[in-house]
Amino acid sequence: MINFEMKRSIFNSFPELNEKLKSDNRVNYVYPHSLKRSKMLATQLHPNGNGYVNGKYINEEVINEKGYQVDPRGWIKIKDFTQSQLREIILIALKSLNDTAIEGNELTSISLNDVSPISIEETEDISFNNLVDSCLFNWLGYGQVNSPIWFMGMEEGGAEIWRNKTKTLRQSLEIRSTFILQMDFQYVWEDLYNVPLESFKGPTVWRFMAAFLLELDGAQVNATTIENFLFSSKTLGRSNSNHFLAELMPLPKPSRASIEPYHSIWKSVKSYEQDVEEKRFEIIKETLTKNDNVKIIVSYDRNLTELIYNQFSLEIETAENWKYNEEQYYLHEFNLTNNRTILLLVTPFFGNGRISYDGLLHAAKHVKKMLYYGYN
Repeated sequence: MINFEMKRSIFNSFPELNEKLKSDNRVNYVYPHSLKRSKMLATQLHPNGNGYVNGKYINEEVINEKGYQVDPRGWIKIKDFTQSQLREIILIALKSLNDTAIEGNELTSISLNDVSPISIEETEDISFNNLVDSCLFNWLGYGQVNSPIWFMGMEEGGAEIWRNKTKTLRQSLEIRSTFILQMDFQYVWEDLYNVPLESFKGPTVWRFMAAFLLELDGAQVNATTIENFLFSSKTLGRSNSNHFLAELMPLPKPSRASIEPYHSIWKSVKSYEQDVEEKRFEIIKETLTKNDNVKIIVSYDRNLTELIYNQFSLEIETAENWKYNEEQYYLHEFNLTNNRTILLLVTPFFGNGRISYDGLLHAAKHVKKMLYYGYN
């Protein structure tokens, strides 16, 4: 049985659904564009594992084919569903609320194309190349994609493999192949990788993210509040958070300059990036377009910033820019769609002495002013 946070992550990976928090820690999911009388897709999702998906409008042939047990109210209990089964029934229920009949002969294409990531059990005999392929485009980052604040990094580091050594490369990829678009940060690191977040109490980019978020929320920013944010309340990158931690390149690597773990597939880092980069940006653009709450992207990597400039046709000359001591900052305002504007904050790298907390907090104050007074 998958846990409550994973179930929420799966539901929240469908941008057309609205999460509604209810009493007693229960969660409902509403599909506001339903063509049926009912707009409730799922109800009573609870930390104890319970939860129900609307089966009232699902074709009887599909019900029989999948073996769903529909209670007298028309609801299907999902307590013991696997990840792929849950994604599948959400998709089927969405189609039923769209007044789209699903015939039995459509089920195979639904499962293969829209639903099932590769499960760990199914990967025992899969080739390494195919396993890598399954990790390239299924996942984008940690947290809540429909959040006001996005941080964008260049790539995954793979601390579970090379630093903490709780997983081999293959084990890590097998886990990653089951990921959905957004994942819960604590769940992945502590439950899947078996790496306590407290083990990262040294310098990390996470500390600067925490400081920026605390400043935007009007909270005190100091060593204690940052520690609490990351390691006590463990707020960073949660599925119900107000932020999202996106990564452009999806594969864990021991260093940015090396392609060593994947040399059987790509001859160089450049060839890997050329193969993957364009489609990854397509996923990012599509996700940003579908999620209206995203207001700002923070890019803290110079190479990534250049790619963002190219992808979104931005020019440095169009940005506000300022220096804090010797730290250079840029703030762009660009049109994502005809009626949608997003901010892009470009900062020095989060760490390695390239940015100060004071400089970043000064930038956060500038962003807050733009969000509340100079930006709709």
